[in-house]
Amino acid sequence: MIRAAVLTAPGTLELRSFPESAPPRDGALLRPTHCGVCGTDPHMYSGHLEVPMPLVMGHEFAGVLEGWGPDFPARDVYGRDLRPGEAVAVGTTLACGTCYYCRFVPQRQNLCQAVDIYGITLGADHAPHVRGGYSDLLYLLPQTWLFKLPANVSLKMAALADPIACGTRALERAFAPGMPWAGEGVGLGASVVVQGLGPIGILTGAAARAMGAGPIIGIDRIPLRLEMAKRFGFDEVLSLEEVREVEDRVRAVRSMTHGLGADVVVEVVGLPVAFAESLRLVRKGGRVVEFGHFTDNGTMALNPQDIVNLDVDVLGSYAYPNAQIGTSLAFLSRYADRYPFEDLVTHTFGVEDAEKAIQASRDKVCVKAMVVSGD
Repeated sequence: MIRAAVLTAPGTLELRSFPESAPPRDGALLRPTHCGVCGTDPHMYSGHLEVPMPLVMGHEFAGVLEGWGPDFPARDVYGRDLRPGEAVAVGTTLACGTCYYCRFVPQRQNLCQAVDIYGITLGADHAPHVRGGYSDLLYLLPQTWLFKLPANVSLKMAALADPIACGTRALERAFAPGMPWAGEGVGLGASVVVQGLGPIGILTGAAARAMGAGPIIGIDRIPLRLEMAKRFGFDEVLSLEEVREVEDRVRAVRSMTHGLGADVVVEVVGLPVAFAESLRLVRKGGRVVEFGHFTDNGTMALNPQDIVNLDVDVLGSYAYPNAQIGTSLAFLSRYADRYPFEDLVTHTFGVEDAEKAIQASRDKVCVKAMVVSGD
């Protein structure tokens, strides 16, 4: 039997058992050893994000391949043969391949009009039921992107590939239509402010440092996260408990950016007031990347003249295409000795305690919570 944490109603996550069977002819069986709790999971759990129910949750997972059917393409995305027992990271977005975006903008699988995502849209009503990472085993579909792990990347680190992909993709949105040699976009010496120092925010700052940007400035109110950010390449962190007024935070950022404001501001908080503040923190001609509002957290008053007068680019960033997982693994591998990636996971829980993992993330008592079914 396969144990899995199943969302059956808003606020109700049940531990259920499903029969284990051989994978379909074109499917595979994965043992997800580590599955991160995404910031969207508490929204799904609370009913703020509509998903099919019952649903085996969990979409930030890495694990070990147990086996596959004869028609499953047993190769990773780079064409390398896979073997049973192989450790892999998983691109959990399943694009349809036939909609407008899949055909004409294939590099943006995240915009697929009929997208499926493990642990989010693939319900547990029908066999083989288990398509989420909060489980002992799960079944993979044939179009799944699989990535062999670099030798120095552990499964625990690989389960961070999703939040890293979110952060690096948000930064890459600030590339276009920039000309770094002309001081536009992210590049060597570009100043970056990250609003919100959850796992994605911290990893965004670390990636910006790896790109040669600086200074890197973080803003949050939770001491645990502020302290962790200092270990991931941030030059300065501003506590909302200590620098309480927007005007004071604006002055602090400008004091570190030649009196101008940041070249790039990445909003990862997900509150309208944070987006309003981002337009105060960015310099004229800079870029604001809005990532935090994956769910509807309300609206704000905005005078469009502010955007005009700033001559600022405002760029949305929605999740990431699967290829970004390759970027994540390269980052993890190249900076494994510089950043304490595994320390980012401050709380771990068994599958039977997946609800506690979601609650820890919701209540912000952790930096990163992870559901672990084996190391």
